[in-house]
Amino acid sequence: VRSISNRRDEIANFAHRMEIHRRVDSLLADSGLLELKFRKDVKFLKHDLVLHLRDLPFRDASYRQEFAAIAREYLESIDRAAFDEAEPVHAVCAYLLQKSDWDNLLPAVDTLTNRDKISSPLVERDGRVYWCAEHLDDDFGRHVLDVTELGYHTRPIERMFLRNALTAYERTGGTVRLAGRITNPLGIVPPGARLSGELEFYARRKGVRLRTFRFPVAALRHEGAAVAWEAAADLGAVRPLGIVDAVWDVRLHLDVDGARTSTRLTVTRPDLDGGPLPVRPRLSRLVADSVEPVVSARGHLAFRLVPDKKASELVLRGARGPAGRLAKSGYRKARSVRKRLTSGDTKLRVYHEVFSRLPLRKGLVVFESHLGRQYSDSPRATYEEMRRQGLRFEAVWSYTGRPDGFPADATLVRRWSLPYLRALAQAEFWVDNQSYPLKLAKRPGTTYIQTWHGSALKRMGFDETEWKLRSRAEQEAQQRTLDRFDRFLIRSEHDVRTLARAFRLQEKTLLRVGYPRNDALVRARQREETAGGVRERGPLAAELGIPDDRTVLLYAPTFRQRGGRKRFELPFDAERFADAFGDRYVLLVRSHYLNHVVLPPSVRGRVLDVTAHHDMTPLLALADGLITDYSSVMFDYALLDRPMFFLVHDYEEYVHEGRGTYFDLLERAPGPVVRTEDELYAALGSFDEQGVKYAAARERFVADFGEYDRGTAARSVVDQFFSHWRPG
Repeated sequence: VRSISNRRDEIANFAHRMEIHRRVDSLLADSGLLELKFRKDVKFLKHDLVLHLRDLPFRDASYRQEFAAIAREYLESIDRAAFDEAEPVHAVCAYLLQKSDWDNLLPAVDTLTNRDKISSPLVERDGRVYWCAEHLDDDFGRHVLDVTELGYHTRPIERMFLRNALTAYERTGGTVRLAGRITNPLGIVPPGARLSGELEFYARRKGVRLRTFRFPVAALRHEGAAVAWEAAADLGAVRPLGIVDAVWDVRLHLDVDGARTSTRLTVTRPDLDGGPLPVRPRLSRLVADSVEPVVSARGHLAFRLVPDKKASELVLRGARGPAGRLAKSGYRKARSVRKRLTSGDTKLRVYHEVFSRLPLRKGLVVFESHLGRQYSDSPRATYEEMRRQGLRFEAVWSYTGRPDGFPADATLVRRWSLPYLRALAQAEFWVDNQSYPLKLAKRPGTTYIQTWHGSALKRMGFDETEWKLRSRAEQEAQQRTLDRFDRFLIRSEHDVRTLARAFRLQEKTLLRVGYPRNDALVRARQREETAGGVRERGPLAAELGIPDDRTVLLYAPTFRQRGGRKRFELPFDAERFADAFGDRYVLLVRSHYLNHVVLPPSVRGRVLDVTAHHDMTPLLALADGLITDYSSVMFDYALLDRPMFFLVHDYEEYVHEGRGTYFDLLERAPGPVVRTEDELYAALGSFDEQGVKYAAARERFVADFGEYDRGTAARSVVDQFFSHWRPG
């Protein structure tokens, strides 16, 4: 007998669930447990309702109407504040269900099932992005349907996962004719765009490369809110292997003016013409002689191999017999072996027991910045100085995710891959600004140059309470990873008193040369002073579209995390800022590389998200002024001797409830310290005056925290460690 959760096709099942919810609500209310009732409302929106919503596209009209009537009554009893606690798409679905707006709800359910899929054309009103144009005259609806924070409007088309609704499916012999409509959110596909496409059939086989089959899309039409398409696929040309590729998925690749996005075919009705289509598997027709359409768990079109009826009994007998059992056993063992070979423990053993016994490769340098996430910072500056001097060396850069923006004249290896581990094991030098994997022992013949990534305001390493409370074994393990550093770059004696002490580094490890990344900032200030205060902004301003008559402000806060979410919420209203200062300033928002921020369309051209720029240094050089909080970027930007503003809306919490700080920012900040948005705007209103007022404080700040940043750090590092690789 199916469980209650698996009998969601029975409307009585949902009605009974709602009755239980009402009884529990009554019990909680009678007991005065209103906070618990509220949390239950949130859980209902995020989980209980979602279970049934995902099935709605495959229910008939009568079921949907009855379902909506039952749900509507209960949703009216839910605290509206609970909608804000749910994910935006959960709230959108619940609201549209209340309105019985099936045209907008069913696409929203597709996004509910397929995270990140953009299923609606969306609409922009007054600088905000909404799920649909309907219901915006309802204040609550306008609030719930506002999906600006999802950031759909910030994505290029190649990073969009678009809904592709199947509108036609016809079978003629071995050919299937398909048609569909691809959602065009916010008109990202313009009417005059060059369009082309192809259907791709590929086996659903994780970790195994099998052949794919492609068919051209015959017709593509721009229809405003969607791109319509038609195609025919002769499935007789699809030659499955058989057995290991029993299910074939379909996707459509759409090219728009040379940019490509991939879509899956969403089935909008369960009554496909389900007759089989003939195919010829490469393992003979005994395996299968046809395929039939099926709908995947996520609602997408797929095809499943169907065995020949006459051969089916023979195949099943073989699969259940000794030969079949042997094959299955072998396959399971192969999977188990593969899993072990790709595990972290195995990679560590390979690194220490195999790769570390290989000879060191003279001239091999492995570079890494921010755990492979960026091509930036002092490792980049050091690398580029080595290239500028024409040194003969072998460069390897590690990357995480996609290697976009990394240098073409270096070997790129994915972090934690076997080529990465082999390169580290054989390298003559490691150069990074954070830490290579903690469990990798450094060989005696390898020199580890740790450039680090900023002076410290907040307590670090063994100065943190968290580390003081850990066991002796854990502290010793942490110390072993820090002892791998052969040289640690220092930019001031403040670093010696803080970072070096917190990491328990020996004096011989410290290299007092400054940060290579800051050489460009020191030179920028020197050029500005030589030119009498006049400077050229360079190509980055043009790339960002910044008008010449605008003052450039950079907002660069420290890392923030609330409740496990990495989306960073600005402590001021970006729209208010744009309205107040848009004719005077352009604000660049550069969140921490582990955070991301979403700006509303209303601030276009006035507030820009530049978080995607790997390297902070060009942004600092471009900015006429800096707004920050506790970020170590303050120490770098001070080298430019330009105005700085400190927005510390949570100072007491950050200092006293967090990790603590090495000095009181309120006393030593080289610029006004403000707590509120109004105070910030007042300070920005007197930008020039603030620059003059804090000139002496900035000079003291640089003397205290940047005494070794003289513009020669990269050259000094290269001269000390790599000069023997100069040609001739």
